[in-house]
Amino acid sequence: MNFLEPQKNCNICNRLNAHIKVQREKFPHFFNNPVKGIGSLESELLIVGLAPGLKGANRTGIPFTGDYSGMLLMSNLKKIKYIKINETFNENMKIRITNSIKCLPPKNKPTSTELKNCNKFLSSEIKVMKNLKIILSIGLIAHQSVLSVFKKKRCDFKFKHLFVHQLDKNTKMINSYHCSKYNILTKRLSEVEFEKVFLKLNRELVIF
Repeated sequence: MNFLEPQKNCNICNRLNAHIKVQREKFPHFFNNPVKGIGSLESELLIVGLAPGLKGANRTGIPFTGDYSGMLLMSNLKKIKYIKINETFNENMKIRITNSIKCLPPKNKPTSTELKNCNKFLSSEIKVMKNLKIILSIGLIAHQSVLSVFKKKRCDFKFKHLFVHQLDKNTKMINSYHCSKYNILTKRLSEVEFEKVFLKLNRELVIF
């Protein structure tokens, strides 16, 4: 199976393409392109987020890198030893990290059409991961995007923090609220509760 990824200067979504062009004018030193997934496609674990953050992945070109949510994710992955202490997110790490939407959306809110357009890239990513056992969906939109890939009804797989869904005989999905600074400050999610996600994830991979 061919692995489908968005091209540089992707123009499938007019609104996102126009928004990226504005960011190139405002922040010419930023990456300002579709942000591809990173990490091994041979991994048993895939982490799916919402979209590149303006001063995170849209700046660095690497998912969950350069902002608060990325630091929180990385620190927890290091606690369960999925990332080495001195390691950064890279192509050779034993996990894979990606987003539901590859381009920075205005106000971090992609439209349903944009999500549908970009779902083919997530679908391709998941389908080539032959060893995949666990998908960690960070946030509701990531959860819904994964359900679209597996052609599951949302009413049968409702989002719930720390809940484990059996998507098929080989693949489970764990839900987590998004680890954004906003969610932490508003107490929708605490750092302690986010850490519990990784303890559960670690147990699920061990007993799979």
